[in-house]
Amino acid sequence: MTSIVDSDGDRNLIRADSRGRVIVGPSQREALLDAYEQSGQTAMAFCRQHDLKYPTFATWVQKRRRQSASSGPAFAEVMIEAQSARTPDVEPLRITLPEGTLIEISERKQLPWVLELLRLLNPTRPC
Repeated sequence: MTSIVDSDGDRNLIRADSRGRVIVGPSQREALLDAYEQSGQTAMAFCRQHDLKYPTFATWVQKRRRQSASSGPAFAEVMIEAQSARTPDVEPLRITLPEGTLIEISERKQLPWVLELLRLLNPTRPC
């Protein structure tokens, strides 16, 4: 086995298998993948720069993507607009159904939903 010292002064062992292929440990592989993602380079250019075999590197990238996709739910940023404050001088429309249920409409855009609700509650009488 051979060891090299990188620019930070850390010693990294370079191991090879019986065929002479370099064995890259999991931590080194993760560090290379992190560097690739931050580099903005194509995979081929990154492999040339770091003396990596492209098919091997492409396999690492695919495995990482599969693991991150199956590691749990993906989250997305959602922006919720603040609801407009109701004008104090405008009273909401109140509908009281025969059985005592009260429906209150505070905005005009709610009207289609209420009409649909009333149709579903009593399909024999048109609204």
